[in-house]
Amino acid sequence: METRGSLCPPLTSFDAKIFHMDIGMGPRVTIGSRHDRCVVSLGINAPGPANHPEILYQDFPRGIARLSQGLLVHGYDGDMMAWEHEYPAGSPSVRDGRCAFKPFCFREAGQRGYRTVLWCDSSIVVRRSIEPLLESIERDGYLLFRERHSVGEYCKDEALATLGITREESFSIPSCWACVLGLDLSNVTSRRFLEEWTRLASDRVTFPGPKWSGIRGWPRTASADPRVKGHRSDQNAASVLAMRLGMSEWKTRDMFFDFFDNDRLFVRRLREDIPSADEPRG
Repeated sequence: METRGSLCPPLTSFDAKIFHMDIGMGPRVTIGSRHDRCVVSLGINAPGPANHPEILYQDFPRGIARLSQGLLVHGYDGDMMAWEHEYPAGSPSVRDGRCAFKPFCFREAGQRGYRTVLWCDSSIVVRRSIEPLLESIERDGYLLFRERHSVGEYCKDEALATLGITREESFSIPSCWACVLGLDLSNVTSRRFLEEWTRLASDRVTFPGPKWSGIRGWPRTASADPRVKGHRSDQNAASVLAMRLGMSEWKTRDMFFDFFDNDRLFVRRLREDIPSADEPRG
């Protein structure tokens, strides 16, 4: 699906409403009128993990620009932080652990004093005001959307131990869709979730893993179990932790698409087969 930013007019339309602040090579900060809320994202063009498909094209800062535009078009008045040059302090690189940077982005936002923090992948297209979602985070302490598969379908054997689950248990745990995820960092349970998510992102076991395993011509490396099709690092850890901590009220995929589109081809193209209807594209 290619929206090509059609929902968003040129960024210059909003120059009078915001200003940008570059903090060295750290995150680019967009300043709104509310400083207790922050949307965070990361868009660093870098080599992918060795066990992932070849990258044919990537321009993640392009997605960050579109995300920023979309938020403004739809009336978002909080701040935004986006890392385009280097990772947050302490974060592994994409090559060392795919998406391991996400909890570190949340952590830095918390260190800067933000309460309500919403992660959006750089591929996200904003379709409408996110105010109801921010209010949901502040009411419930978190925002998670449900994926179509279980944790077990995309979890390598080695990560089962660090996640503290068995293989059969993994198939009974639903997977969240971590392209959009929100936390209220004033909430005790959400802070514990972030602490544990950060720990798992740092252990060099839970997050690294093959995108595909035993399908699309890729060798079966994630598990000898034929039900396992690959590894989804950030989603696995977030899903297991959320269910363990009672953060189990997840929003539907239909609700996700009411607010967003996930246009991955806008920021990156990989050399891989087109997924079948029953296989997720993330």
